[in-house]
Amino acid sequence: MNETNLLYLSLGLSGLLLLAVIWLVIRVTKLNQVRKEFFSSGIKKDLEQILVEQNRSISIINKDIRQIEKEIAQGQKDNTQNFQKIGFIRFNPFDDAGGNISFALALLNSHNDGFVLSSLHGRDGTRVYAKVVRSGLSESQLTEEEVEAIKKAK
Repeated sequence: MNETNLLYLSLGLSGLLLLAVIWLVIRVTKLNQVRKEFFSSGIKKDLEQILVEQNRSISIINKDIRQIEKEIAQGQKDNTQNFQKIGFIRFNPFDDAGGNISFALALLNSHNDGFVLSSLHGRDGTRVYAKVVRSGLSESQLTEEEVEAIKKAK
C-alpha cells in the first residue's frame, strides 16, 4: 500500500471511530436520563429488589387472569340455559274484535328450549296459553302465530 491509501484508510477508520463514540455518548446519555427518572421517585431499593418485586406482581396478575378466564368460561357455560332468544308477534285472531291485542311470545335458550306464551283477546275475554318448546319444536299443537314467534326467536 502506498502512503495515500494508508492516509485514506486511517481517515476512514478515524471517522468510523468518531461516529461510534458519538453514538455511544448518545446511548449513555439516554440511559442516564432513564436511570435518573427511575430513581428520582424516592425509591430506596436497588434495581434487583425492584425487578424481584415486579416479577412477583406479574405472577400474581397472571394468576388472577387465569382465575378470571375460568370464571368467564363457567359464566358462558351457565348462560346457555338462560333465555337468550325472543320472538314476539301481535295479531288479531277474530274478525269481529278490533285491534292487534293478541300476541305470541317465544322465549328460548341457546339450545332452542323454552316456551311460547300466547294470549288470545276476544269480546268475551282473554285466554292465555303456555306451551313447552324443546329444540325449537313443541309436543303441543302450535298456531301459525306461535310457529312464527318461535322462528323469530331462533
